[in-house]
Amino acid sequence: MKKLILVLLCTGFVSSLSAQKVALHSSSDVQFFTGSNGFVEAVNAASSGDTLYLPGGGFPTNSITIDKQLLIFGAGHYADSTAATSTTILNGNITLSENADSIHFEGVDIIGSLTTTSNHAVNHIMIKYCRIQGELNIRGDQSNPALNLVVINSVVTGTVRLTNAQNAGIFNSLFNADIYDTNGNLFKNNIFFLNNYSVSYYRYTIYGNNNTIENNIFLRTNDREISGNSNILRNNLTPKETPFWGTTPIASDNHTGVAVEAIFVNQTGNVFDYTHNYHLQSPETYLGADGTQVGIYGGLFPYKEGAVPSNPHIYLKNIGAETDDQGQLQIQIGVKAQIR
Repeated sequence: MKKLILVLLCTGFVSSLSAQKVALHSSSDVQFFTGSNGFVEAVNAASSGDTLYLPGGGFPTNSITIDKQLLIFGAGHYADSTAATSTTILNGNITLSENADSIHFEGVDIIGSLTTTSNHAVNHIMIKYCRIQGELNIRGDQSNPALNLVVINSVVTGTVRLTNAQNAGIFNSLFNADIYDTNGNLFKNNIFFLNNYSVSYYRYTIYGNNNTIENNIFLRTNDREISGNSNILRNNLTPKETPFWGTTPIASDNHTGVAVEAIFVNQTGNVFDYTHNYHLQSPETYLGADGTQVGIYGGLFPYKEGAVPSNPHIYLKNIGAETDDQGQLQIQIGVKAQIR
C-alpha cells in the first residue's frame, strides 16, 4: 500500500508541476510516460498483469486495441471530487481483444466507445466508477461468448449492446440509452433514463430474453419498457400504471404508478446530470427484493458519492506560487485511503 500511495503522489504531484505522467506499475518497477500520448505508450509497454495509474487530464486513445490484461485506474470523472487533480479523460475509442481477460477500468471518463472484437471471448471485464460516453458493445453472436462482464457504479450515455455477453452483471449504474441484445444477464439497482422520444414507433429500454431485472428504476412515461420473452422482473419502480414487461414475463412486487417528481430528491429531464441528486425521497417505501431500497443506493454495491476510484485519492493540493527566502516551495498534498 505504501508503494501504491507513493506512485499516486508522484503522478499527481509531477503532473501539476510539468507534463502529465502515466505511471506503469509492474512487479519489478515503476515507469513513467509523459505527455498526452502517455496512455497509449504505457499500454504498449505494459505486460499482462501490470497496473496503469492515470492522473487528471486528457489522453487520446488513438482508437487503441488492448490485447492484454491490465488494471487501469484514473482519478475519477466527477469534477467536484477531482478538484485537486482534474478528471481523467480517455479521448477516443477502445477495443478489447481476446487476451484482455480480466481487464479492469476504474475512475476514467471514456469519450468514445468501449467494444470487444467480434466473437472474442474477452472474459471478466470490470468497469467500475467510470463514465462511457459512447457505446458499450460486446460484439459477436454467442458462438464464443464473453463471460462475466461486470459494470458497477458507472454511467453509460451511449447505447449498450450485449450481443456476445453471457452471465453479465450490471449493478448500481445509470444509463441514458437502450440496452440491446441481452440474454440471460442480470440488471440490479440501476436507473434507466430513456424517455420522451418523439418517434412514430415503440421504443424499449431493454431488448432481450431470459434476463433478471430487479430493483431498477425506469423513468418512462411513454413507449414500453421491455421487448423480449420470459424476463424476470422483481421490485422495479416505474411511473407507469401498466408498464409493458414484454412477452410471458415473470413479474412480481413492482412499484408502479409512482409520479416522476416523487421519486428522487432532485432530478429533472431524461438524461444523467452531475448536479442531480438520485437519492430516493422515500427509500423506506420503495424496497427491492433484497430488502434494501430500489435504485443506485441499494443492493450489493450502493453508489459511491462522486464515484471516487478505490486507489488512494488525492483530495487536496496546495502548491505555493513561489519559493521562500530559503528557496523552499510550500506544498500540501492530502491523500485519503478508500474502503472500496
